[in-house]
Amino acid sequence: MKRVLAATFMGLLISTFAFAQKSDEEMIVARAQEFADAWNKHDATALAYLWSADGDLINPMGRRASGLTEIQRLFADEQSKAMKNSTYAIKAMKVRFLNPQMAIIDQDAEVSGITNPDGTTITMTPHVMAVVTKSGGQWWLTSVRAYSYVPPPPPPPAK
Repeated sequence: MKRVLAATFMGLLISTFAFAQKSDEEMIVARAQEFADAWNKHDATALAYLWSADGDLINPMGRRASGLTEIQRLFADEQSKAMKNSTYAIKAMKVRFLNPQMAIIDQDAEVSGITNPDGTTITMTPHVMAVVTKSGGQWWLTSVRAYSYVPPPPPPPAK
């Protein structure tokens, strides 16, 4: 009887633990929120350490960075200048799995409070495409491209 009770208890414990585990998609969404949280704290080091060691980034202004050191430097520069009072918010996000260890994030964001050289502030609404890879049980940003859409050209003049 004790063995049956112990086996039942262990089965419940194991099944509860299994259900408590986050799904891969939940982990990726949480990683994206970690990015937003680190941005809003203006913590360049925390931002960089969301990337894989060989990761890369191109920001909306076309600046490129490869590897953790360059990515950290890019964020340190941005976060100490125009972005130092900005806030980052995820507006929409989809995750598409390419395989169990790799996914694409397709995200719309809003960065408000960007300071122009004249002291005025603007809001930018970048679109972010990111490849994330799973390693060591964690999802890491591997290749990120953030860009802003350009407005369509004006209509041709009336004839």
